[in-house]
Amino acid sequence: MSEIDRDSIIEAVKKTVNKIFESLEKLDSEVVLANYHNHADFRFVGLIFGQTLNLNYDEFTMAMKGAYETMKEQKMIRETEYFNVLSETKVLYNTTGTGCQIPKEGERNDFAVVVTQILSLIDGEWKVIHETEAAIPKTAE
Repeated sequence: MSEIDRDSIIEAVKKTVNKIFESLEKLDSEVVLANYHNHADFRFVGLIFGQTLNLNYDEFTMAMKGAYETMKEQKMIRETEYFNVLSETKVLYNTTGTGCQIPKEGERNDFAVVVTQILSLIDGEWKVIHETEAAIPKTAE
């Protein structure tokens, strides 16, 4: 694969990733989920409100919508990003960063986070087919 192909693939994937993170901050689950592949093989492995989960697409959809309904604000700052182009149709994306969630009721939650996504080119669109994330609460210093 030429460097030109790799660069154009990364730019296309960045558009999808940026849409996801911009929509996370707007608490717009519909736009976020539009960038995930609704398929029986989809998996989300991570934490939602401190609960460790391993979810299929339908379970992930319900969990995300439920979580967003309880939040007033959510922020995520991506500090590092890495795009590994595996093929013309598959990309492994990693990011690390920090974020916060402010629920409608309750305490602000600040955290460090790492996210790994596998994106696949499906019907001309880059979609997340797998996501693993981990968040570590930040403690006051």
